[in-house]
Amino acid sequence: MKKRNLLSFLLVILIIATLAFIWGNSLQSIPESKIKSGKALEIIAPVLEFFVGKGNVTDHLVRKLAHFTEYFVLGIELSLLMAVRSRVSFQGVCNCLFAGLAAAVTDESIQIISNRGPLVSDVLLDFCGVSAAVFLVLLIIALIKPKKRYRS
Repeated sequence: MKKRNLLSFLLVILIIATLAFIWGNSLQSIPESKIKSGKALEIIAPVLEFFVGKGNVTDHLVRKLAHFTEYFVLGIELSLLMAVRSRVSFQGVCNCLFAGLAAAVTDESIQIISNRGPLVSDVLLDFCGVSAAVFLVLLIIALIKPKKRYRS
C-alpha cells in the first residue's frame, strides 16, 4: 500500500473515531453530560482562569469551549485528509467545510433524540471550529509548500 493511501486510511479512521466521540457525547442524558462537564471544569479551570480571571470559569464556558475544540480537531483531520489526497483546492476546502457543517447539524439533531436542547448557536460555534482549523492548515501548507518559480 502506498504511503499516501495508508495515511488517507488512517485519517479516515481518525475522523470516524472523532465523530463517534462527538456524537456519543450528544447521546448522553442531561445528568450524564453535566457530570462529565463538571469533571472537565475541575481539570481545566486553573488553566482557563489564567486567561479569563479567577472565578470567571463557568460550566457554560467549558461546554462552549468543548464544542469549538471538538470541531477544531475534526477540521484539522478533514483538511489533512484533503492535503494527503492532494486535493488542496477551492472545491476541497468547500468539501471540508461542508463536511464539518453536516457533522455539526447531525450532532445537534442527535441531541433532540436524547432530550437535550439543540441550539443553532452551537452549530455556528462548531462550524467556526472547523473553519478555523481548515484555514490554519491551509496557512501552514502555504508556508511550507515550496513555491513554483517561473523563469521569464
